[in-house]
Amino acid sequence: MLDIGQAVIVITDRGVAYPGYVAARALGDNGGAPAYQIAPHSGGQQAQWHRASDVFVLEEAATEDPNSIESFLKK
Repeated sequence: MLDIGQAVIVITDRGVAYPGYVAARALGDNGGAPAYQIAPHSGGQQAQWHRASDVFVLEEAATEDPNSIESFLKK
């Protein structure tokens, strides 16, 4: 399970990919597969919900972005 604020890459079944961070998470009925609300780093779009199978953690995404939620929490 991904942590709130964790940097991720979303790759949807439509082939759209973008970096973002986990803004919220929800579990399916009876402990089913989680879903994640991903907020893009660009900040110009609203956070979108994605299936866990669409959300990936990559080494490049794990580096701290100055616009990420972690940087705001550290201030």
